[in-house]
Amino acid sequence: MANLDSLDLKLVLSFANAYRRLNEKGEISDQQLEEVMQLVENYQEYAPEEFKSRLHEIFPESDF
Repeated sequence: MANLDSLDLKLVLSFANAYRRLNEKGEISDQQLEEVMQLVENYQEYAPEEFKSRLHEIFPESDF
């Protein structure tokens, strides 16, 4: 179980860092970054399709 928790943490950090870099490059807004960070922090509350739907709400121009 500890290995799974460690993997979850690594995935969350990677995901968060990727979106931070997009924000630093000006490719996403501060508002989008804040929303996606909240989503990532609470990812366990969402089913995969719901998570994808929330990402699409934050980034409507993207095709996930």
